[in-house]
Amino acid sequence: MINRKDFTGGYVDLPFVCEYYDHIFSDLEDIQFYIDLASRSGGPVLELGSGTGRIMIPIARAGIKITGIDLSDRMISILRNKLKAEPDGTVSKVEILKNDIRGFDLGKSYPLVIVPFSTFQYLLEVPDQLSCLESCVKHLDDGGTFVLSVFNESISRLSDTSLYKEFDITPEFDMPDGRRVFRRFRYVEKDYTRQVEIKESVFYITHPDGRSERLVHKFGMRYFFQYELIHLCARAGLNVKTVYSDYNYKPFDAAFREGRMIIIAEK
Repeated sequence: MINRKDFTGGYVDLPFVCEYYDHIFSDLEDIQFYIDLASRSGGPVLELGSGTGRIMIPIARAGIKITGIDLSDRMISILRNKLKAEPDGTVSKVEILKNDIRGFDLGKSYPLVIVPFSTFQYLLEVPDQLSCLESCVKHLDDGGTFVLSVFNESISRLSDTSLYKEFDITPEFDMPDGRRVFRRFRYVEKDYTRQVEIKESVFYITHPDGRSERLVHKFGMRYFFQYELIHLCARAGLNVKTVYSDYNYKPFDAAFREGRMIIIAEK
């Protein structure tokens, strides 16, 4: 059952979701994209849902100041531990704040605000979506850049019933204590009226003593269509300049089944 009070999709309540995060998302191709944006902005950068620092730390390594907000104590703790291995020059560029992306006030503005990966899709209701976007606008310099990335749920994928069966999604990986973890995935429910998909990320763990364990991360995600996001941005005071399908600046193609929808907007 989904905990609807934990709008983060389990990153507050489920320890194993945080523990495995860097292992299951180690091959994403968006880091250089955000480094380039941060470099062009000159910084500082504001990142919503900074998590374990997957994007934050590389931006800081590039010499750019970055503030990250996240609601999960567990994710923030992992980030702080990772920073212990970084040189002082990198650590000095990082500011970590525990806050709710649905509404925040940091008392300053930034030339670049980013909402990477699919953080925004955990906001299932329009009031939360608008409140988040309005907070981003409030923290954006005049003429500043706003970047939002979500999955593109193409029509073919939305109608694909084979996704209700578990399928392989992440290569096996080893934990430092010897646990062997294999992750599979499945869709549980698709609410076409609310545009919400209920999904399960299923972890099969083999412990060093041979014991096996199955852990399930069940969560809901809102999917969006291009002009819906453009209109949401407009309501919040953002002017969408372009939309991409990937991090190589491919123009948006709604039929691109495995693509993304990356919004680039200005205040």
